[in-house]
Amino acid sequence: MCYLKTVLFVLIIQSIGNISSEIPDEPPNIVVILADDLGWNDFGIHGSNQIPTPNIDALGYNGVILDKFYTQQTCTPSRAALLTGKYPMRLGLQGTPIDAGENRSLPLDTPTMAEQLKKLGYSTHLVGKWHLGAACKEHTPTKRGFDTHFGYWNGYVGYFSYEINVSQPIDTTKNFSGFDLHDALSPQWAYQGQYATELFTKKSLEVIDKHDVSKPMFLMLSHLAGHTGHDGTELGVPNKTRTDEKYSYIKDGGRRNLADVVNILDWSVGEVVKKLSDRGMLENSIVLFFSDNGAQTHGLFQNFASSWPFRGLKFTLFEGGVRGTGVMYSPLFKKQSYVNRQLIHITDLLPTFYRAAGGNVEDLGNIDGIDQWDAISKNEPTNRSTILISIDDLNGYSGILGYDGRYKLLNGSFKDGIYSDYFSESYRGPENPPYDISSVMKSNVNVAIQKLRENNPLAPATIKDLRKQVTLNSCRPANNTEVFTCNDMCLFDVYSDPCETTNIINDPSKERIVQNLKRKLNRYLSKIVPAANKKVDMLSDPKNFNNTWTPWLICDEKKQIYKYGWAEFYRNPFIALFKFISLYL
Repeated sequence: MCYLKTVLFVLIIQSIGNISSEIPDEPPNIVVILADDLGWNDFGIHGSNQIPTPNIDALGYNGVILDKFYTQQTCTPSRAALLTGKYPMRLGLQGTPIDAGENRSLPLDTPTMAEQLKKLGYSTHLVGKWHLGAACKEHTPTKRGFDTHFGYWNGYVGYFSYEINVSQPIDTTKNFSGFDLHDALSPQWAYQGQYATELFTKKSLEVIDKHDVSKPMFLMLSHLAGHTGHDGTELGVPNKTRTDEKYSYIKDGGRRNLADVVNILDWSVGEVVKKLSDRGMLENSIVLFFSDNGAQTHGLFQNFASSWPFRGLKFTLFEGGVRGTGVMYSPLFKKQSYVNRQLIHITDLLPTFYRAAGGNVEDLGNIDGIDQWDAISKNEPTNRSTILISIDDLNGYSGILGYDGRYKLLNGSFKDGIYSDYFSESYRGPENPPYDISSVMKSNVNVAIQKLRENNPLAPATIKDLRKQVTLNSCRPANNTEVFTCNDMCLFDVYSDPCETTNIINDPSKERIVQNLKRKLNRYLSKIVPAANKKVDMLSDPKNFNNTWTPWLICDEKKQIYKYGWAEFYRNPFIALFKFISLYL
């Protein structure tokens, strides 16, 4: 009996030791770099030669290429899922993004990734886009766990002006126009005229330079690139003449602009990784790059990006809207330079990083994300078999991915299928230059990483092999694929039909699968927090605040009640003063 107890004790100790050895000895630095509205076909790593992205490619070739990484279909839901580990339908943030001047935000009682990591001793920083609400100052990033924020609160700004225009809800012939670039709560007019991607990169490098390396750092660099800016149509580049010359092989002028936007974004990734290396921080860091949702080739916020060969765009639940481009590198990974085909969702990033940081994932409470550290760092099988893609109760469509990500059930479509077609050409014709492996090898990312893997350098043959593994050729008949909206239910086998050409909902052999996915989707529907979309608040008009987007309401942080707007002082100071006094009597 004593012998059995001794053996059991030893096994328990060994088990604890094995568990502890699976995570870094010291909390790693966590750097997340987001692109905006870029598609599968906008990166060299997926087989396109048109836009050079050597740094982003090198990050994946040295680390992990996330082949089945799913995001939300638009900006606000993706950021909510990333920072909370929860499906947006639990937060009322599903569907369309928050408009400038809209009184809607990430609920104050839901902790963010920044707040969770601060509990583990991290310094936390956000540079760039927030897009999770700014009606009250309590909604802004430095009140939601970030020690610093330099950037903008709304969905987009001008690449040079840092202004955003939105139509008034009452008189659409007039616009609300205002400046949106802040350091915490302070407007930063002095930076107007500087190119956004370069400015946000500069500020990120300053964060890394100033960081006290005795504690871990969480840096989220959320770029404007490649979303359209200012009025929703701008694709700003530093030098249009240089852009047209550099990308003269691209016929379309809009696509040429997008190519330069993406290439400068790639430069930014290289600069950040180089700075981590220069400061001796890369050796204990996790660096993730991904795009928040799919391309917007056509329509509202058209940016000429490409999700080819997939079907659908941003706003849709087709692969073109939600199958993300994601690459991740860390010298802490046991397995590197490989294609990860495990099913991973954007909600999984919080628990994965929290586990890597030494936290107990159970402390995160009831979230939808799961810890994928072992699935990513060692390519072990994931525990995830299902993803709720989205439920948009206002626009009336939803989708779920099940059976280890093989079968997708869609119920309805965004605006009767306006973006459900096959958009974009392949951009893989002979007019494009050949893929430049030497630029990948010479990139800042690869040079920095090679210092950490001297005994196992990245070889050109490895690059060719990995790129071949994730290059999708056309998976649909040319020019004659039937387009249907899924306003009635659709079922797709995205393993055998990644272009979602064939609706197999009526296949008798799939009836059990359909019923199972319907039940799961209905369970989520029964727990949905209704979308809290509101019209643009007239009190938010930047004209009331020196033409600057400013929190215009006072928010009771505990009760989450909006008391009154600062703008009322401008409209009727006597009534506003009376409200203020009555509030506290």
